Amino acid sequence: MKKVGIITTFRQPNWGSVLQAYALQKTIEKQGFNVEVIDYQYPNEFHWERGLNWGFPPKRNLKTFFKHIITNIMCTFGLRPWSRMLLLNEFIRQEMKVSETYCSHRHLHESPPYYDIYVSGSDQIWNPYTMLGDMSYMFDFVANDCIKISYASSFSCLTLPDEYKKDYYSLLKTYKAISVRENNGRKIIQNLLGQDAKVVLDPTLLLNKSEWQQVAIGARKTKLPEQYILCYMLAYTFDAEEPMSKLLSNIQKKYKMPIIALRQMPKNFRGNEYRLPKSYNKGIREFLYLIENASIIVSSSFHGTAFALNYGKPLVALTANNEDDRVLTIMNNLNLSDHLCVLGKEYDEYEAYYDCEQEQQLLEQQRRESIQFLIDNL
Repeated sequence: MKKVGIITTFRQPNWGSVLQAYALQKTIEKQGFNVEVIDYQYPNEFHWERGLNWGFPPKRNLKTFFKHIITNIMCTFGLRPWSRMLLLNEFIRQEMKVSETYCSHRHLHESPPYYDIYVSGSDQIWNPYTMLGDMSYMFDFVANDCIKISYASSFSCLTLPDEYKKDYYSLLKTYKAISVRENNGRKIIQNLLGQDAKVVLDPTLLLNKSEWQQVAIGARKTKLPEQYILCYMLAYTFDAEEPMSKLLSNIQKKYKMPIIALRQMPKNFRGNEYRLPKSYNKGIREFLYLIENASIIVSSSFHGTAFALNYGKPLVALTANNEDDRVLTIMNNLNLSDHLCVLGKEYDEYEAYYDCEQEQQLLEQQRRESIQFLIDNL
């Protein structure tokens, strides 16, 4: 049995990062391979030295040691929720197969793992503005003649900075096959290499609704409204606070349902919010449970949108009309552009409901094509 190594960012404190790595691993395993996700820590010193200003490890001193103990005690007795990252790491430990941990760029390059096939996984692993020249995600630590493919890798930009083009070119030229997640990524590959790249589904969409329902078994239940709007707001790529507040107000006025926030509500929202207990820990299974039971989903998160589509949930997706076309690509490819709320072009009336049967048929067709890309190139 051939061994496959996937490189991606998956130890991030959000559900989508973990789930896209899990889904790609499971999909490749179904094709008869022994699959491991390379446990390369991001960010690390390489990125901080080049200007990245988040993700720093906590300082280790007596104060933080006692704070950690007190926090664990409070979590154990239900006085506060466990941190999201602890919950996600537990899911990784239980459900995924990972390599040894590589805490630094130097460690990965001095003692690299060896596989028969190397896969650059999904998410924003080729984003030059967050990876800052870390070519590990294009396997610069393995020989050029090794078998390398990419699956749904994302640049999340329109063009590459000149300083990185040479390295991107020389490394991507050694790939057996390249697929990307967005239309902008396809254009970058065309301009850089003079070849086509297939646009495929995010890995989370390679597993269907029933498969995700099996993953959700064992989720901690909590009392929920009979009907509710689930809000998943992320604001790291654009300022979503004000437009999300306005959008939620309009959707709630139209559909008369309380709103549950997966992460946080917009600060200016003054509508009817249903608050989950503070002690309700939202790990992977709880994330899926809340999506599965939602009546409508309003999201500025790519993976919030992806899971709404996979479950066939009524949806309005908030996005920015800029170089990051992650949400635009998937919504347009499923003929759901009318359910996009584009920043700067918001209007008051949105219809969340769509022809679910038609959407699921289109999604299944694209799922088959995306899986076939893997079958043909592994």
